Amino acid sequence: MTMISLKSVAVVFLISGLLIPVLLSTDASAQLVPEWIKTTAKWFGDDLISENEFLNAMKYLIENGIIILDLQETQISKNMPQVSNIEYVIIPNGNNLQGNSGFYIPLNLEVKVENTVIWQNDDSNAHTVQSQDADGNPSGIFNSNVLQTGDTFDHKFTDTGEYHYYCTIHPWRIGLITVR
Repeated sequence: MTMISLKSVAVVFLISGLLIPVLLSTDASAQLVPEWIKTTAKWFGDDLISENEFLNAMKYLIENGIIILDLQETQISKNMPQVSNIEYVIIPNGNNLQGNSGFYIPLNLEVKVENTVIWQNDDSNAHTVQSQDADGNPSGIFNSNVLQTGDTFDHKFTDTGEYHYYCTIHPWRIGLITVR
């Protein structure tokens, strides 16, 4: 039995998520697939970027409606457990650099009361997740230890409100969790 590699799955994902909708639309054109998507897929195929960097790029495409997946219709979703009370925030690679675009993904997350948010550090540098009040001072509601690459931190939100947070190592990196 042959093991399916992540790269094979990624290629199938790109073909099914990007190319098939383009080919089936009446406006089919290679120009509909942005050049950076093609370049990112090539870099991943050539082992020039990590799996995390590639997955972050795919997540960006999905979150911004560039790729639309109807998981209700797929066999994959029928086999996957549905976890509705967990949300994720990714700390992408490059997040440590002041002035670049590597903010949190998503930057502003909206969740329901009793949901847990898990922050995952996909950056090559360490980060923290520290809650802050409206004046920008640490609030003590949640505070992670230093998160090395691949580490996670989670917090369950039990009250409605807006929860601002930042990285104590890179204080220009701020995010927001809105609990409704």
